[in-house]
Amino acid sequence: MTTVVKSFCRVCQAFCGYELTVEGNTITKMHGDKSDPASEGYVCFKGLRTIDHYQSGDRISQCLRRKNGQLVAADTQAVLDEAGQKLAQIISESGPQSVGFFTGTQALFNTLDPLMIGAFAQALGTHRSFTTMTIDQSAKWIAEERMGKWEAGSLPFDAADVWMLVGSNPMTSMVAAGGANQFVFSHPNKKMKRAKAGGMKLIVIDPRVTETAKMADLHLQPRPGRDAELAASILHVILREEWHDTEFCRDYVDHLDQLKQLVSPFGPQACAELIGVTPQEIDAAAAMFACEGTSGMTGTGTGVDMARFSNLAEHLWQTINVVCGRFPRAGDRISNPGVLSPPLEYRAQISESGREWENSPKSVKHGLGMIRGGLMSAEIVNEIMHDGPERMRAMICVGGNLHAALPDQELAQEALEALDLLIVIDPYHTGTTELADYVIAPKMQYERHDHTFILERMFNKPFGHWTAPVVDAPEGTVDDWYALWSLAKACGLELELMGQKLPMDSAPSSEELLSMVASLGQYPAEQLKEAEGALLADIDPAIVQLRENKQKFQLLPEDVVSEFMELTSQFQSLTEQGAMLSPLHMIVRRHKEAMNSTGTALEATRRQLGNNPAYICPEDMESLNLHDGDTITVRRADGKGSPLYASAKQDASMRAGVIAVSHGWSDDQNDPWRATNALVDAENDVQSINHMPVMTGIEILITPKTPRDERFENA
Repeated sequence: MTTVVKSFCRVCQAFCGYELTVEGNTITKMHGDKSDPASEGYVCFKGLRTIDHYQSGDRISQCLRRKNGQLVAADTQAVLDEAGQKLAQIISESGPQSVGFFTGTQALFNTLDPLMIGAFAQALGTHRSFTTMTIDQSAKWIAEERMGKWEAGSLPFDAADVWMLVGSNPMTSMVAAGGANQFVFSHPNKKMKRAKAGGMKLIVIDPRVTETAKMADLHLQPRPGRDAELAASILHVILREEWHDTEFCRDYVDHLDQLKQLVSPFGPQACAELIGVTPQEIDAAAAMFACEGTSGMTGTGTGVDMARFSNLAEHLWQTINVVCGRFPRAGDRISNPGVLSPPLEYRAQISESGREWENSPKSVKHGLGMIRGGLMSAEIVNEIMHDGPERMRAMICVGGNLHAALPDQELAQEALEALDLLIVIDPYHTGTTELADYVIAPKMQYERHDHTFILERMFNKPFGHWTAPVVDAPEGTVDDWYALWSLAKACGLELELMGQKLPMDSAPSSEELLSMVASLGQYPAEQLKEAEGALLADIDPAIVQLRENKQKFQLLPEDVVSEFMELTSQFQSLTEQGAMLSPLHMIVRRHKEAMNSTGTALEATRRQLGNNPAYICPEDMESLNLHDGDTITVRRADGKGSPLYASAKQDASMRAGVIAVSHGWSDDQNDPWRATNALVDAENDVQSINHMPVMTGIEILITPKTPRDERFENA
């Protein structure tokens, strides 16, 4: 029998609606659901490749246990029981802090995953919980914590007359930011065209001529890693020309005069050459955003938060929003107050900076605290390799590929191999599953119940979707949450979800758990469940309330000033001494065909991209005497780390002196797990607070193929 069923994709945060043709127990066709109020029929390559994922020989459809050094298939419940017993033994011997959790990107798109992981960690009493956010964008949270949080959130993109995107490519990633807050960029081409048709001016700052940059009114193409200097220079112009919001700054901002002094060395004429743009471009960006524009924000992507001075750079880009007063004000309407989540209060005021990392449990090597309830992911390796009773002995990794994601890939592999117990929940073979003691085979997106609670506030409308399974899962697979519940049960724990105790004698159903999650929502969960496809909930907008406190944005706390002085010292040294800049930098990029490492092994992806090349501008191809398809070796200029091997691909969108390689996967089919993080130095040139290393904008050397590279020819 053939049926057509509506559901939504969970490969990324956009949650695009689909109409799925099902024959028997097989999805045979996929089309965008034009009635979906968010995606409006749009679908991308990643989502359309779902059929390939289900049919891929790389899918793990039976649970695996390591036996005699090899992963072998085993009965699901037997694997869960055995893994749970070993986990309980480690806890008994070394205490709850000997166990850590990692919530990967794919787990964040499954509503029950982060909630169940949080419940497990809390019941166990371990602070060793890590998320993908602190791998690549923790600077956003640090800036907000140091500066203060605007309680009314961000301005809506759809109503803006200007937006500045820095190191961000939402036309591919389908996510953008306004300050510290990220929002879904559904149907990106239509969304951007609508905004520009309404008069919005778009400023894009990126070393590549990205898909988003092609739609910009102004594109600055700086050298990688000069984001902090560029933000300081734009601030210099805004404050020099008095384009800032003087009334807002008077009422809500501290240390504005000191900020003027600190950015004074960064005039466009003084720093444009170092940044790699013209003074006129810096002036134009400042004018378009702060003088010509009146409503709109600046927002960064991973390009800023993974580069040098990432914490300071993020702080300065958010400061541009602050001095220009780009926030919702009292009386403004919040069009998406939530659907399945409880209501929030929105006020035109600032929450006092929390600095959670100062008053929370610390990591063992560098003494780093927590942020948003989790430790910094850069410390995972050190927590494992610590030589002492506080060592992390076991990890549960859900929906993430730590082997490719962690900095210094060889050291990360050594650490993962040193764990006494590594449990991975993942439907695909990855570098991390290859190191696991147990691999739990989970149900995939169209095989499970789900709804949009977990990311619903990233939408600009009160958007909701509840889906049932479209097809049955293979017999050996389980829901992620059930695997976590089973492991917790084996450890003798009692779990709570949304303040309600879960039964531990017999497992609840997915529908019961999802209803529990939505029980405090603003829209009847049953109505959403019964709807055919997605809907916009009939919920009144929230109104931003008047200010009740006198808190101000702290633009220049002591640690920010210290970082700024270091930046200024380096800047003055380079400009006064005429120091030579490295001729080549490597930046990381995304492909629309993959989500980090997810989907990179598919034949369709390989056909489309031809593995994972290094994109190089024509000028550099000529100077390096390279041709399309030539094998190159990429090394750090300082000789640290291990090499990366790639195929050169000419790309006119690149600026001279910059190559781009997609993170998370390899160009070498004989070494499929090697990724750009092989070049990352995890211990030097790192940030305070989060120990964030430089993961993009790395100074490199390129050499032609070596004897090792002959493997490419035989692949």
